[in-house]
Amino acid sequence: MELESTPESLTCTECGEELSDQGYLPAVERDDDYEPLPDGAICGACGFNEVGFAGCAPELDDVVGSDSDLASDADQADALLHVRITEDGLDVLSAKE
Repeated sequence: MELESTPESLTCTECGEELSDQGYLPAVERDDDYEPLPDGAICGACGFNEVGFAGCAPELDDVVGSDSDLASDADQADALLHVRITEDGLDVLSAKE
């Protein structure tokens, strides 16, 4: 699956740093593509250490929903993408639905 659009930059909602390597991005699944919701982006470090379960990658419910401190427009997400930032944009490494 591909992204319908690619955000110019992603800022971690947990620490405020710009994502430069990899991270997690909530998205809405549309047909064969994902529409990213950059307001809920999480950097890899925060995903593993602050948001996910002690050293584990976060789940979608960790990033969105009523129990999340990161609740925003990303609440409409139905997938959490593990992405890598490249010179050409974003590569989707995996998706959790």
